[in-house]
Amino acid sequence: MNERKTAKARVSLGKTVFLVTAILIIWSGSAAAQQSLRDVAKEYGSDWLAGRWTATTDDGTTILLVYKWELDGHLMTADFKMGEYASRGMIFYVPGEEKATQVSVDNRGGRTKGTWEAQDGKLVSKSERVDAEGNVRKSATVYSKVDAKTIKIALYGLDQDGELNDEPWFTMDFNRKAGKTSKETDTPAGESQKKSN
Repeated sequence: MNERKTAKARVSLGKTVFLVTAILIIWSGSAAAQQSLRDVAKEYGSDWLAGRWTATTDDGTTILLVYKWELDGHLMTADFKMGEYASRGMIFYVPGEEKATQVSVDNRGGRTKGTWEAQDGKLVSKSERVDAEGNVRKSATVYSKVDAKTIKIALYGLDQDGELNDEPWFTMDFNRKAGKTSKETDTPAGESQKKSN
């Protein structure tokens, strides 16, 4: 009977030592300040993307883009809403690479993976979207800062080598929209809801 208690105590002590060691490794790893996505964006002068941006199509449909810093600048969330279509993504920086990574999902069962790079004062996002039926579409979005309140977004196709086509499919200006002053926020689907206190 004492042998069983001793064996249980050893197992319990072993688990505790393992847990404490894991916590210490995590804490010591985070103590070495890793460069955040926001740090990289500032370094390249591309931190202007953060904010709420809107545009209106020729048929009167409003497009809403919201880029928001999270987790002390290590993550940027990206929300897109156009008509009934909505998507939410996460953009993050992987140290040692010259680009950021994005993953997104949408309300139609699609998923997107992509990369972001700063090129000649612009931001270039290359992505591959897989829809609910498994169809794949590759494209690139180029973001250009016009002024403090305006950005130009151009959507391009990609060739077999992953390079942008010569001409964009379309371009559109987006205007910075002031943040909401009430207690309402946009949900991932873009529907307004009250924040709970």
